[in-house]
Amino acid sequence: MIEKTESSKEITPKKVPRSLNNLLKVEKDLKKMNVELKKVVKKVKTLEKENTKLQKKLDRK
Repeated sequence: MIEKTESSKEITPKKVPRSLNNLLKVEKDLKKMNVELKKVVKKVKTLEKENTKLQKKLDRK
């Protein structure tokens, strides 16, 4: 088995909070983007359904 070394000993205390804050900000941004993307995907699916319905009506005529 491979033992993992503790990387926290190698990082200076000043750099840890800043990098963690940056990671938390990125995570928060990604979550917001994910929510927005889900909304867009839902809207696209709805529009595709409407489109197929309208296309069927056009094909009947």
